[in-house]
Amino acid sequence: LLQGCIELSDRYNLCRHMHLLETKAQKLLAQEKYGSSAVRHLQQLGFLDHRTTLAHAVWLDDSDLAILAETRATVVHNPLSNLRLGSGIAPILKCIQAGVNIAFGCDGAASNDAQDLLEALKLATILHTITEPDYQQWLTSRQTVRMAALGGAKGVNLADHTGVLEVGKKADLVIYDLTNLSLLPRTDPIQSLILGRPTQVIEAVWVDGKQVVAKNKPLGVDVHTLRQELLSRSENRHPFQFQTIHQVEPLYRSLLSAFSANNP
Repeated sequence: LLQGCIELSDRYNLCRHMHLLETKAQKLLAQEKYGSSAVRHLQQLGFLDHRTTLAHAVWLDDSDLAILAETRATVVHNPLSNLRLGSGIAPILKCIQAGVNIAFGCDGAASNDAQDLLEALKLATILHTITEPDYQQWLTSRQTVRMAALGGAKGVNLADHTGVLEVGKKADLVIYDLTNLSLLPRTDPIQSLILGRPTQVIEAVWVDGKQVVAKNKPLGVDVHTLRQELLSRSENRHPFQFQTIHQVEPLYRSLLSAFSANNP
């Protein structure tokens, strides 16, 4: 399957994306199945290059980092999802030191509850203070914003078109109202935006030169009708029924016990 993806990617110059080493179980299973790390296995297949993005990458070791840097693959950091599911903390500071490109994601609503990128950037900025005692190595708000914009563009092979504000690049812009009370008193606007997590401060948004938000209201979307439809679906939904959970739970527990015994 992966080799088929590689062939299609090469034929049509498409990007490649997969979730990788989100959990410790995946790390151990890869070692058992392939006799090497999952990252080295992907390298041997030819899956890793500058068009490859890897979500999570929580359980990387130093040799994995060297491979990712060499192949110019991108790690997509999903800090909220990783904490929500107890998966672990990705070694993002080590990735940066090794020269690995970093982007950010929100994962899916089923594992994050929200799809707020600024929320992910705030957590990414402060989370790694517990993994590195030297405060000079900690991420700053400006670093995470740059990684989210330019790192994301590099990850999807669009750095020549977007990711920074330059003449000739696509006009992908978000304008924030710096007079909003949640951004006052004004100190460092980038830090206030990321760490302060203000609300209702978006004034306008352009995507590829087309305005899609004006005066904090989306254009082309009937918000009232959308709200009523979502409310109606919420009120009329049936209770969740996880019919297979009782079958899956014992298997999960047995795997957990086996991993704990083999990896104290």
